[in-house]
Amino acid sequence: MKVAHLRGYTMKVLEKELKDNYDKIMDAVADDFLISDGSGTILLVSSDFENVYNIEKSYAIGKTVYELEEEGYFNPSIHAKVIQNRKKITMEQKTKNSRDILVTATPIFHNDGEIKFIVSFSRDITEMVDLQQKHSKLKHQVEKYTAEIKELRRKNSTDPDVVYCSRKMEEIMETITRVAEFDANVLLTGPSGVGKTFLAREIHRKGARAEGPFVNLNCAAIPDNLLESELFGYVKGAFTGANEKGKIGLIEMAEGGTLLLDEISEISLALQTKILKAIQEKEFLRIGGITPIRVDFRLITATNKDLKNSVSQGSFREDLYYRLNVVNIDIPSLKERREDIIPLANHFLEKENEKYDLSKGFTQEAVDVMTRYSWPGNVRELINVIERAVVISRHEDIDTGDLPHEMLSAGCLADEDLMIDSISSFSEAIEKVEKELIKSAYDRYGTSSGVATKLKLSQPTAYRKIQKYILTEEKKREKK
Repeated sequence: MKVAHLRGYTMKVLEKELKDNYDKIMDAVADDFLISDGSGTILLVSSDFENVYNIEKSYAIGKTVYELEEEGYFNPSIHAKVIQNRKKITMEQKTKNSRDILVTATPIFHNDGEIKFIVSFSRDITEMVDLQQKHSKLKHQVEKYTAEIKELRRKNSTDPDVVYCSRKMEEIMETITRVAEFDANVLLTGPSGVGKTFLAREIHRKGARAEGPFVNLNCAAIPDNLLESELFGYVKGAFTGANEKGKIGLIEMAEGGTLLLDEISEISLALQTKILKAIQEKEFLRIGGITPIRVDFRLITATNKDLKNSVSQGSFREDLYYRLNVVNIDIPSLKERREDIIPLANHFLEKENEKYDLSKGFTQEAVDVMTRYSWPGNVRELINVIERAVVISRHEDIDTGDLPHEMLSAGCLADEDLMIDSISSFSEAIEKVEKELIKSAYDRYGTSSGVATKLKLSQPTAYRKIQKYILTEEKKREKK
């Protein structure tokens, strides 16, 4: 009896506490709520209602949901839809202050079946909608880049690893396509890591020797005393420690195909003389041999150094330089063709996804950082960054935190040509910015009218600046 009495007393107290704290309890249930009668007249709203709908409680209570809908405080009215459909409804609303709201409204019926109350609970989903829109935009951008890559591959029938969309690389690939038809010696120049080996393979692949071997030797990776035997081979017993059967050299192995000598500037003057003779006479002697060996191969050389300067310094033979430099293709750094950065990044990410059976992407913030970064290591550095990011990223999309720290520092986000220590005056800095804008616009549009339209200049002004910053420099390079 005593236990039952205490239980009854506890329930009465509890019921009173619940009634006294009804408003506080309802405020804790959801972000905000609204209760109307069966005709849509508002009876009660939560304290957060004012913040969400930008309307005072005292103004809302007593109004009908139809009136507030007409005044634009929410659209559409979910209470009006419940009155019409007589069932629970969940939907999205737009408020007068452009907030996105997810609302659920439930009817409560009289015994006679008429609606007595309608109770709705709302949650502000504006930030979630914004995130969805950003994700959709980024996804569309990735799909666009992917489509561009596929179209470029189809259009140019190029090796899948040669990805580009910049005008500079388009011109280089057109040159490569023309040069590939002939056996002329090609000298590939450009900073380390820009993809000289890839392009040498492309010349080979598009040429008449595509069915033959492609032999690649990095001259800087082999000590000079061993480089000669690698290139020319040797006969049995040519020197102490030599293979007793002799060895075929790389020049011989390139018979009917293409030989790429990378970092050609690192070859000694003595070896340069032998290479020149092999190029001129299309024959050579193995080390220790007396019988000339005839060879038929195409020669492509590559370097990240200024060979013309090496000639003037006496470290490179002038006659060999002219033999190698029949066709010179200078490959710009990644910083000079920023349009290629993201297509390349997506390409390498696609390869990593296939390798590890993943489906990672990039956040817009990561895309922005990669686009602004100067990439001193060029394409080779980009490959390494993407591989690293895939391995360490814990999320579906690669974000800035997955990129190397040096890419995020302040110095990486500004063009190194405009760093304070590298300029002598304000006017020089202004001229550098102007030059980059003109070159970037000309790379994209290719005409003075296109540059003028993009930069809002008169066409004569655009033409003069193109002449000053681009055409004049090209003429100077041609004279060299």
